[in-house]
Amino acid sequence: MAGIEDQLIDSSRIIIDIVVANIGNDQKLFDEAVSVMIKDKHPVSMRAARVVYFVSHKHPEMIKPHFENLLPIISNTKIDGVKRCILAILFETPIYISEDQLGELTDICFGYVGDEKEPIAVRAQSIDILLKIASKYPEIIPELKAILENIMPETSSGLKNKCKKTIETLNKH
Repeated sequence: MAGIEDQLIDSSRIIIDIVVANIGNDQKLFDEAVSVMIKDKHPVSMRAARVVYFVSHKHPEMIKPHFENLLPIISNTKIDGVKRCILAILFETPIYISEDQLGELTDICFGYVGDEKEPIAVRAQSIDILLKIASKYPEIIPELKAILENIMPETSSGLKNKCKKTIETLNKH
């Protein structure tokens, strides 16, 4: 079988599904996909990030050895698709990071939410993660509400709606 990078010939869902099936629950192949994602080489890193996301969704335990590396990747990548996939992984799987790393993740997400240059999907995923963190650490709720209220007047209707719904949820706490 060809290496993971060689299998990622295009961005179609069928190719991603084939690579995900080829990886199955093989940690070594999964690690190879993570390595391709880390290369920060467009478009193959974005494709690998989608594979990592889908495998992590099926086998959340496979991402655990890589959690400490996800924050530096998300902070340094220039590929929005990689950011989106990592944020989705962080939102949808149990978070296997230290308290310090959770603080760093919180800072990264607040930065993305407040940065109008970030794609809407990255900002929306960051809001979801911050809401998840706020359920465990309610002391961030005032800051989260403030940033959401601040960005609402100048953002897209979709993100504005997300902000409103998030604020409603936060008000219930």
